[in-house]
Amino acid sequence: MNRNRYILLAVALVMTLLLFQTYVLTPKSETMREQIQSKSATLQKYETYMEGSSITDTEIRTASEEMKAVEKKLVKESSEFLAAARVQKELSELTQNAGLNIQTIRPLNTVKAKSFFFIPVYFEGSGTIKQIGDFLNDVEKHSVMLKIEKMSINVTNMQNPRDLRFKMQISGLGQL
Repeated sequence: MNRNRYILLAVALVMTLLLFQTYVLTPKSETMREQIQSKSATLQKYETYMEGSSITDTEIRTASEEMKAVEKKLVKESSEFLAAARVQKELSELTQNAGLNIQTIRPLNTVKAKSFFFIPVYFEGSGTIKQIGDFLNDVEKHSVMLKIEKMSINVTNMQNPRDLRFKMQISGLGQL
């Protein structure tokens, strides 16, 4: 009889453990698994955001450095008249260095755009294709930011097509 009691007690204990596992532990573990998954997803979102923000920070630093480099290339004269004179002087030097012959050079009206202004200079002249190419290369590499607005090149003499006549409008960029 004692043995039957122990067996009955053992069966009751096993049944209690099975019921405890089925009705208490399993639902609790499912709830905890769902919480862990949702927190893991949130953590992954934050990690992705942080990685993206570091990329953004480097891009902002790069853009800031580029802006400083561009600002160094702006015409920094105290008035529009002095800025136009400086751009005209710079272009005269570039044409002389390239060996171009200039017949006409004159500044045009400045154009304002927010906190910047464009200083256009119109000039006409003649030279060879190599001289014009050297001039355009010097314009691109110049320490002042220059932009070619308009350009036309024509052959002046059909017997000597190496001689070219050009008309250009080049603008310098300044800050108000």
